[in-house]
Amino acid sequence: MADNFWNRVIDLLDRQGISRKEFAIRVGISYSSIHNGAMLDSIPSADIALNIAYELHTSVEYLVYGNEETTSKSENSANIQQKNQDRFLYEKNKNLLRALEKMNPNVRQSVQDLIFTIEKNTLESV
Repeated sequence: MADNFWNRVIDLLDRQGISRKEFAIRVGISYSSIHNGAMLDSIPSADIALNIAYELHTSVEYLVYGNEETTSKSENSANIQQKNQDRFLYEKNKNLLRALEKMNPNVRQSVQDLIFTIEKNTLESV
């Protein structure tokens, strides 16, 4: 029964045909973390929970609370995937974003304009 975070993970692994050992390697945890987490009714750190949700194509909210989304499966999957991509992009670029936020507003705007101009020119040349 999927009544806690790790039991929901195990349920999704079984439904998706993914071995626990393979999954543990993919998300960077020990194999025993899955079993022990289910037994202890624990929740992993936020970064591990995000990795797990991303790999299982679900939301952290579902893993933590068991809340099913009310939207259609394809729309739900697309929304979850986009949210996970946004989270990972933020994690990947958070130092750059913090540096931009510390800049003088005029300088920050100039940097943003430069980035968008480069992006536009790159897309047009493709």
